[in-house]
Amino acid sequence: MKEELTILFATISKLQDKFKHHNKKFTLDGKLVGDIGEVLVAEKYGLTLYHDNTRTHDGYVTLSPDKEVQIKASFNNYFYFTKNLDEIPLYFIAVNLYQDGTFEEIYNGSGTLIYNKLLSHLPSERQYNYRLSVTKLKELNRSKENLDKVPIL
Repeated sequence: MKEELTILFATISKLQDKFKHHNKKFTLDGKLVGDIGEVLVAEKYGLTLYHDNTRTHDGYVTLSPDKEVQIKASFNNYFYFTKNLDEIPLYFIAVNLYQDGTFEEIYNGSGTLIYNKLLSHLPSERQYNYRLSVTKLKELNRSKENLDKVPIL
């Protein structure tokens, strides 16, 4: 295990150095996947990322600072969306990550559209965040109602 951990921490150090302009730590405390996703999305969509631990948004479109974005990345088939109606992100980008360093856009659009189309019929008094399936997000991403997206560079 020592050799594997040495390789893992060396890789984290390389990620921190290569993407220091995005202010991500790539820590192993459950945030590694999120940090990787945030950096990949920021690079492709031209985003400026906030420092760690921001509440609702992870960054903003660099050329349009009023367009704030929450980024969710996963190797699984679902994403979490806030249960708090006052924390619905302006834009929400969900991506599936792949082992080769690429990703697939699952959803790119308004956070309000997600709530209105997929969640508003569910009880709002919740203990946990909503869990969104890849299938439902892909359908909404392709829908004619999803017109307001963050453009790819």
